[in-house]
Amino acid sequence: MAAHHIAALVFALMAVPAFVSARWLAQGRLPLSSGSGGMTVRDKAVLDDKLARLLRMIGLAMLATALGLALWGDQERRVLALIGVMFVAVNGLAAVCIFTVASAKRRARGGGR
Repeated sequence: MAAHHIAALVFALMAVPAFVSARWLAQGRLPLSSGSGGMTVRDKAVLDDKLARLLRMIGLAMLATALGLALWGDQERRVLALIGVMFVAVNGLAAVCIFTVASAKRRARGGGR
């Protein structure tokens, strides 16, 4: 097995926690944190749905990266472009997750829109 195939397998396996966490969020199995006292059950459900969707998108970006590595592993320019796009996509989605949680907490405290 070539090194780029092993790297693709690692990326595919790293996507699994994102999908598992998304499923747990969608099922409401993750508890509220202690700092979200003013959040209603409906607010938590909306937040969980948004975060689950974002985590699925992160997992899909990682699977797409794995597929790209498996297909283009021997083409350096394509792999560099793929890694750059994956870096921007996954970190951008992570930033959106942080912003979503922060805005939900701000709304729960009564300071948001």
